[in-house]
Order: sequence, then C-alpha cells, then structure tokens
Amino acid sequence: MAIYQDFSEIADCFDVLLVDAYGVFWDGGHFYSGSLETMENAVSKGRQVCVVSNATSLSADCIRSYEKKGMYAGRHYTEFITSGDVFREAVLAKTLGISGKNIYIWGTPRASLFAGGAYRIVPHADEADAFYISVPQLTTEEKNKFPELADQFYLSRLSPDDGPQLWDSLATEPFAASLVQMRKRGLPALCANPDYRAFEKPKNNSKPQPVVRQGIIAEMYRQLGGQVVEFGKPHANIYQYAFRKLGIEASARVAMIGDTFRTDIVGALNAGISAVWCVETGMSRYEAEQGVSLERQSGGRLANVYLIGSFGGSGG
Repeated sequence: MAIYQDFSEIADCFDVLLVDAYGVFWDGGHFYSGSLETMENAVSKGRQVCVVSNATSLSADCIRSYEKKGMYAGRHYTEFITSGDVFREAVLAKTLGISGKNIYIWGTPRASLFAGGAYRIVPHADEADAFYISVPQLTTEEKNKFPELADQFYLSRLSPDDGPQLWDSLATEPFAASLVQMRKRGLPALCANPDYRAFEKPKNNSKPQPVVRQGIIAEMYRQLGGQVVEFGKPHANIYQYAFRKLGIEASARVAMIGDTFRTDIVGALNAGISAVWCVETGMSRYEAEQGVSLERQSGGRLANVYLIGSFGGSGG
C-alpha cells in the first residue's frame, strides 16, 4: 500500500481540486504546515481549487472567517462550497424531501438556513413535521446531569461572551434521550453536516478535540429507525452542486482531497472522480490512534484511492 508523502507528488495528475477543510488544511486551530502553499501553487498554475466543506454555515460566512485567519479567495482557492449552501438551495426550492413545512430546531438554535424560505420554524417538537439537527451542544445545566462524563465536555469557542455557556462533547450519551423522544413522535430528521466529529478548539485555547457533530446524531437517529435526509459529503447532492458551480463533469482529472474515508473518499468514488486520502492528519489520524487501521477505516475499498501522508507535507 503506497503512501505518498504529500500532494505535490501527484498534483500533476489533476486539473480540478476539491479540497476538504478540517483535517486537510485546517486542524481546528491552525493551518497545517505547507497546506496554504500547496493551494496557492495550484491556483497559480491555473487549476480550479474549490474548498468543499461539510459546514452548515454558508460559504460567504466561511470565506469571511478564513480571511481573518489568512486564507484568501483568488490566491489560495477559486471557489468555496459548503453543505450549508446545498441545504439552503433546497430550502428555497422547497425540495427538502419531507412532508409538511413546520421545522423544529434540535440542538443549538440556529435557523439562518431557513430564513426567507417556505418552511416555518416552530418552538416545540409537538408542532413539527420534521426536525433539523443543529450543532449538538449542551448548556451548563444539561452538562451537569452527567457528572460521570465531566472529562468529556469542553467549553465551546462558539459560546457567546455575553450569553449562556455552551459545551461541546466527546460523548454521545447526553444526546440519546432527546432523540428517542423525536423517534416516538415519528419525525424525520434533516441534517446539513454528515460529519460524525470535528476537531474544534475549546475556548480555553487547549488542543483541538474531536467533538460530536451532526452526522453522528443523524446516525444515532437512523439506528433508532428514524428517517434522515442528509445534505453534504458523501451524498451526490453536494458533488452535483459543485460540478454545476464549477462548470465541470466528473472525470479522473478531478480530485477530492479529504481526511475522512466515510465522507470525502466514499463520496468521491461514488461521484466518479479521483479520491485522494490524507491518512496522517484529521479524522484518519484520530481513528488510527484509536487502533482502527486504514483497511478497517476504508472497509477494504482502497483500490483506485491515492494515499498521501498529508496535503501540505507535514502531518502536524
């Protein structure tokens, strides 16, 4: 199983780069060494470089956020697409794939993706036709109900300075009971971020942690027998959106570069484009540290997958 040191060794195989964010060029707190230089080099050579992220934020918001960190449109990338963009398009087109229009927000209340659309946000699940899986976080009161998991919670950097504290969690147990209640109501779930976990930097500036995110909540709901409608990698909707926006068709000269086999790599293989897997950064590295081999992470689907240590030449 050959593993290239970094993307530069295979860069000339591709004309279009679809680049995941977390785990590829961003570790949750910093840019990986050499990653911005790799992107800038590709843009300077006339390649299309499109960031394709499973983020519920709209691309315009992500662009502004990364500008503050030192990554710029036109220099480091040519386009930016999020699963939030894809979800928002479905909201406006009324094609979410559910019956009814009343939506309950599960998790941290964020309803911006629904603004100006035909769907209506309701305050109680009993009034809803479906529920939207927002960011799975806990209030201090909710966190304190699980004292045995105290070391699994981190004060979120997304917690407002002038509002109630919000806690990210490494454990899924605190979210289980409310999902059971959603299932008893028979509500379908909407998910705009299929990622199981994301490396987020706690508010105390300690090392980024792989906290629970929307995708794992969606999977928990599936395991309960609930219906889940997802937008983003690995699903076709985000790849079709990207091809349309970039004006391209699927081919081997288009590469999806990611760190998570289940989303980035499986999505690329299903979309008919090349898959480049960063195996020493992000979620692949995290899973390896948990004792999960690359073979197990991939389910044995390594044929036709390019393996690189890291995108920019440094695993740190």
